[in-house]
Amino acid sequence: MASQSQGQSVVALHSASGVQMFSGVNPFIDAYNASVTGDTVYLPGGFFNVPGTLDKGLLIYGAGHYPDSTTATNKTILTAGLTLGANADSIHLEGLQINGGITFAGSTSVNNVTIKRNHLTAGIDFSGSGVPCTNTLITQNVIDGEIQGSNAQQLLLTNNIIAGKIRNMTGMVIQNNILLANYYSGSPYHNYISMTGMANNTISNNIFLATSDTYAVEGTGNFVNNNVFLMAYNPGANSASGNYNNVLQDTIFINQSGNGFSYAHNYHLQSPSTYIGTDATECGIYGGIFPYKEGAVPYNPHIQQKSISSVTDINGNINVNIKVVAQDK
Repeated sequence: MASQSQGQSVVALHSASGVQMFSGVNPFIDAYNASVTGDTVYLPGGFFNVPGTLDKGLLIYGAGHYPDSTTATNKTILTAGLTLGANADSIHLEGLQINGGITFAGSTSVNNVTIKRNHLTAGIDFSGSGVPCTNTLITQNVIDGEIQGSNAQQLLLTNNIIAGKIRNMTGMVIQNNILLANYYSGSPYHNYISMTGMANNTISNNIFLATSDTYAVEGTGNFVNNNVFLMAYNPGANSASGNYNNVLQDTIFINQSGNGFSYAHNYHLQSPSTYIGTDATECGIYGGIFPYKEGAVPYNPHIQQKSISSVTDINGNINVNIKVVAQDK
């Protein structure tokens, strides 16, 4: 198993007044405390303790989470889950491994949030009701837990790899995801449910890996179109068209097995032209308007290679070679 050592990391806070650098025991917390809404926080590879609540509209970028894309920097790993407070409108989270999930503070409206190219070891919880969180974009993430959307509105959930259930969503757009879930729900008839408590959502161009029972999407009034199913999907009280039924799992992806995420898997389709979505692009994470970026490399400039000599030359200088690649998306 690959491991990552923990050394001293320096966090950069970019604001209108300039750049501040933070090191020490809790550099992310210190940078957060010094920040104001609109600032940008850059987290390098390493482990970081997190603030109790993120209650500012910050842009927070890590170095990424894929092992083969962070060999020069190491992953950016947050040691616990994140809670978003009422003042975190327009917060942007990208390039992070979050050892936990993301919780929107209970019955609190947090709007215009972007969660992009992260790996969450738990899920996302829009907790509470009555004051919905609007205009949330969740894209190109690996999400190991479930997504609970009772207090969400105008949510776009697109191009993610999701291992847990999606539940309690109304009027959302859910497209081009891979739904790995295949587990017993406890219901006497909906044995294997990928989505439950769903109403009036647009659910299209996804790939469902549930293998037993016809109720991959449980609910009413949903539009379920051009999805790939391993079984024969029964729409029940939903509307369905253009779906691909009874597909063999080992014929879908170039390299994938089971119902858990693995960095060793290859989620490209064996035959992209066979499974076409409603927008004429391929189903799954490499189609749609936000195609999955290889290695989930974040938008900030990416350190691709790094070589630092362990000895000095005759003049006392250390030879340092770093290759940085700009990102256009």
